[in-house]
Amino acid sequence: MKLFNLSYRLYSLLLGGFLLLAASSLNAEVVVIGQQDFESSVIPATNGWGFGSQGGGQISISTDTNLNLNASQGSLRGTYPKPGAGGVYVWGGFDFASLNLSDVYIEFWAKMPNVKYGVKFLKIFGQSTATNYANTTFGLDYTGVDYGAMYCVSYGDGASVTNDTQNVINFTGENPSWVGRSLGAAIVSLPQKKLWSSASWGQLWHHFKIRVKFNSGTTQATEVADGAYYVEIDDKIYVDAKNLLNRHYSNKPIQKISFFDWSQGGSSPFEVWYDDIKVTTGGFFDRRPTPPIQPTMILK
Repeated sequence: MKLFNLSYRLYSLLLGGFLLLAASSLNAEVVVIGQQDFESSVIPATNGWGFGSQGGGQISISTDTNLNLNASQGSLRGTYPKPGAGGVYVWGGFDFASLNLSDVYIEFWAKMPNVKYGVKFLKIFGQSTATNYANTTFGLDYTGVDYGAMYCVSYGDGASVTNDTQNVINFTGENPSWVGRSLGAAIVSLPQKKLWSSASWGQLWHHFKIRVKFNSGTTQATEVADGAYYVEIDDKIYVDAKNLLNRHYSNKPIQKISFFDWSQGGSSPFEVWYDDIKVTTGGFFDRRPTPPIQPTMILK
């Protein structure tokens, strides 16, 4: 078993066909809509979860306790071939479209031993109809900024019905106007004012806590700049952004979250590992106090 913080009461309930766990505290209720700890030797393929590989990629559950998170019985391992022209060589994800959620919290552990390189890593897909959708990407660099580093949040500001990577919040604070339509209303705190570098990976596991909230409104007259992004890595906050426009008013709620995914370029195979994934509403499952924010860059 992984080591969980269970200092608060847990109970279960059934909602929309999903088994949900709710963690209650005096201040808020956190509902776990999906989680995986990969302790079984079987790759999950039920309750909205799915994983696979193609084109020379491989996905498996490691049983090597020397390599796994906290010496556990299982961790998820994805192996990419030399990416070349690019492709989705490994994929994994959790589909919860039936819940019609627009605000989710995602936390997990990941590592990239040996070769450091870029993948989409974590992508949130909105429910789509043809070209009408809102996506957000928390990617690892494959463009040459710093291969394997996380340096930005990519999304669309809702200027059109197709929203993916048109707009960017850089961890460094560079090019603040790239925040898009909410420039002037958005409050973006970047306490580290630097990217999370490829060198930060080392050979160790790292803890990621990420929030995605789509802004509200279903017409041009009712849309509100209340979208949000939050990125915390190893107890350090890299992005805490509020008052954002990050969807078109006609875009639907979130469909799924995706791990691994696309990579391109690169001259060597590489690996990405994940473990202890939790997707929640109402806050993070890890209820340790949020690190104090000492903003070094505010975009208003």
